[in-house]
Amino acid sequence: MNKLFLFIVFALFVYNVKAQNLNVDSNNYASIDSYSGIVKSNAYKVWFDGNGDLNLPTWRVSARVKQPISNGNQIFPADKISLIPTTTYGQLNGSTIPTITQIGMPLQTFLQQGQEVFLVPQSQAGLFNSAGGGNPYYNFHIPFDLKVEGGAYLSQFTTWSQFTMILEFRFYDNKNQIRGLQERYYTLQIATLSGSPQTPANQLSIKVASNAVNGLLELKTKQDYLQGVNVKYSNGLMVSANTNYQLKVTALQPNFTSPNGNTLPLNTVNLSLIPVSTNQASVFLVALSANAQKIASGASTQSAQVYFDMVYATKVNDANLINAKPEQYTTTLQYEIVPQ
Repeated sequence: MNKLFLFIVFALFVYNVKAQNLNVDSNNYASIDSYSGIVKSNAYKVWFDGNGDLNLPTWRVSARVKQPISNGNQIFPADKISLIPTTTYGQLNGSTIPTITQIGMPLQTFLQQGQEVFLVPQSQAGLFNSAGGGNPYYNFHIPFDLKVEGGAYLSQFTTWSQFTMILEFRFYDNKNQIRGLQERYYTLQIATLSGSPQTPANQLSIKVASNAVNGLLELKTKQDYLQGVNVKYSNGLMVSANTNYQLKVTALQPNFTSPNGNTLPLNTVNLSLIPVSTNQASVFLVALSANAQKIASGASTQSAQVYFDMVYATKVNDANLINAKPEQYTTTLQYEIVPQ
């Protein structure tokens, strides 16, 4: 069964802290030699280092394909390329190195042409270092494999041609300020392809618009708490499918959490989709949950793109919000499209 995933950070309120150095290493080159696609081990390594005390309870890392991946005549589709985190390691004095699971990282992140995608949408584990004991230096590493999807689309490319990909990495602190930016060039070469150019039976795609990647609900006044607040992202979700499909959403953490460890239940926020224009899909209102929930179903779009508005809303007179400490609370949502 074909599945595609897309991750979005959803936040309540806003916040602060100081970040450190961003570094990116790369092996710079991969040869595509099979219609089944390839996985290039340790294609990138994102790492941070510095000296002194470090107190970074939340942080984010993103990647963006800066320009079309071209060989001069043809364009390689960015959304056929993904980054897969493999482990974490390093040295944090007085603190343990958080794992991929503890951080809450997507296990696979597909690139999008010109759009920022998040390798760490919103860390659920902080980075902390103590400069005491005579050793103030610290470092933290995340290696990534690069995967190129297989398929008949590879047959259109000239053998031995080389495509240049420019990938920009960004490191954000929990005030959402950019604290590090690195660009790396990567070469993809089309070798003689083994296997058969078989077209997958189902072609599905899903994408969150750039203006909706980071959802934000703000409660500022007494009326906001009593009457609830909502935010709408027009054309926020884009879908195409050559078969009947359904959309699901899952929160990757069990609660909304704040940098100070306070929590709010996921069902504090409702999500609804609104079909746009000729989109005839059925939609279903849900309260956010750590269990996968169906939010829409529709017929084949004949591979054309259809749109949904996205609406996040809090509930009227919700005691969870009335009694909550005024902080930033975040969770990460996973959107999924599957054949129906």
